[in-house]
Amino acid sequence: MSTNASSTLIGNHFGQVAWVVKDIAATERFFRETMGVPRFLKMENLRAQDLEGTYYGQPGNFEFHLYLTYSGETMLELIQPVSGQSIYTDFLEKNGGNGIQHIAHMVPERELEMATKELAGKGYPVVQTLNLPPARVAYFDTSAEIGVMTEIIGLTAAGYQLIEQVLNYGIRECEKNLVLHVK
Repeated sequence: MSTNASSTLIGNHFGQVAWVVKDIAATERFFRETMGVPRFLKMENLRAQDLEGTYYGQPGNFEFHLYLTYSGETMLELIQPVSGQSIYTDFLEKNGGNGIQHIAHMVPERELEMATKELAGKGYPVVQTLNLPPARVAYFDTSAEIGVMTEIIGLTAAGYQLIEQVLNYGIRECEKNLVLHVK
């Protein structure tokens, strides 16, 4: 075992596997009916413009659906691009179909900037960002090294409450309390 591994803020905070898909309803059905994963929390018609989203350093002009659930202690995320250019549409165009597009590490929101600087300082610039009520997120292109992008999720107080509700009370409770700006 190597003792030369560098320590990072995100190294011990793995939390999510995310699929980008062409048909989110069909993929959700597969996870529920075939894999036995519980209900998903559904956030539809999320727009980059409403979420201060960026795409390669420019204001984003894309829309997407995002479904979340937990399997054990790992968050599962499904994303379907609806319109515009994003890392999600890039993935589908490059790969020709569904697949794991990114993994994510979760840190408190106050540590997001430091974690982002750490990864950028290692040669992985930010390729897309979003500000969701539960979290601010930054994506990095690590696909050459690990086959997928890496997301750092900076959880807000609302984000920690959302996770607690999903884990302890289930998706139905979260749906009552989650407020997102959607069309």
